[in-house]
Amino acid sequence: MLIVVLPLVVLQLVLTVIFYNRHWDTVTRWLATGVAGEVALTVSWFEEADSPEARKAILDRIRTHTGLKISFEPGGDLETAIRAIGIDQRALGHIDSKIVEAFDDKLTHPFAVDLRSYWPKRVVVYVQLEDGLLRVLAPRKRVTSTTTGILLAWMIGASVVLTAVAIYFMGLQVRPIRVLAQAMDSFGKGRDVGDVTPRGPLEVRKAAHAFNVMRRRILRFVQQRTEMLSAISHDLRTPLTRMRLALELMREQGDGAVRELVADVEEMHRLVATYLDFARAEGSEGVEEVELGRLLASVCERFQHNGVRVRLEAEAGLRLPLRPLAFRRCLANLLDNAVRVGAEVRVRARKRPEAFEIVVEDDGPGIPESERENVFRPFYRLDKARRAETGGSGLGLTIARDIVLAHGGELTLGRSDLGGLAATIRLPR
Repeated sequence: MLIVVLPLVVLQLVLTVIFYNRHWDTVTRWLATGVAGEVALTVSWFEEADSPEARKAILDRIRTHTGLKISFEPGGDLETAIRAIGIDQRALGHIDSKIVEAFDDKLTHPFAVDLRSYWPKRVVVYVQLEDGLLRVLAPRKRVTSTTTGILLAWMIGASVVLTAVAIYFMGLQVRPIRVLAQAMDSFGKGRDVGDVTPRGPLEVRKAAHAFNVMRRRILRFVQQRTEMLSAISHDLRTPLTRMRLALELMREQGDGAVRELVADVEEMHRLVATYLDFARAEGSEGVEEVELGRLLASVCERFQHNGVRVRLEAEAGLRLPLRPLAFRRCLANLLDNAVRVGAEVRVRARKRPEAFEIVVEDDGPGIPESERENVFRPFYRLDKARRAETGGSGLGLTIARDIVLAHGGELTLGRSDLGGLAATIRLPR
């Protein structure tokens, strides 16, 4: 809009300044000079007349041939007239001062010009003579250009029309950019809206085509990664199952080394199960409109055990697009970590101006600030903060953050009001 409107406004301002400084000034001075000359000629003839009848004849002749309305007040005083009508020659505008200058050039007698009368539009000139006061009424159009208002009206009207036309066509050009921006924003939030139809200017069509190519490449990469992870996890489960069966038979013989090997196999089995669950959740699940309070209640209900108190504080009516299975997995990982180390867990959900916010808090030992980013690394274990005997694969927070990022949000860790850890999820509205 600035590209279109700013040059137009600058052009109008330049033309207006040039018109005011050159054309209007010049025309006004010419017109005012003509009227001032007629008034000066009237004064000269009036003073040369030697009788009241001659003066009356002069005034009648001037009225007939110039269209000026002239009257004479015998014994009139200019200063008295100025005080009576309140003329202030110092408070004149630019154009009015030009009119006064024109009269000053032509008249040698003391005078005053009243330019304040707008209806009827006229100019009143008072000239002090030796025996009285001469008053001259001239139409305003005789001393200044009347085309100024018309010119300004045409300039402003044309500017408004051209600006409206420019806005309309600019809207047609900008609409494809907005569609592309919305598609990119939705795709960044994990809401695939399909390919964008290339429309609009050539550059916008190229950008839409590049976005479609990028989108397909990203989806193909994610699909290949998910399929590979799922295939690896599935292929590993079969030999692990056979190994578990064989080890169970060997454990009956009481070999201590076998018991350690069984524990290792169980750990591998949990890791593979974690991989497979994550791959299933991240696979081809679509986005659905979900009532957040109901989803949180169903997840929290699963963790009401072992003496741990899980409190849910969720605003009513919160609905947002999610991948339900994946998001349940994310919440389950966060709650699982919380109930392992704390006796009280609180889950809060609320709507902020720019995002939905979900906070999972516990009263456990927490995580040092220097380690809060490290715990998102795969297989990273913080045994000092989280007891080693509680188990876990070291992938819970990694998977949780992956899921949140796939929804276009962010997962951060901080200090809880309960004294432990606060995991905060922010999802775009």
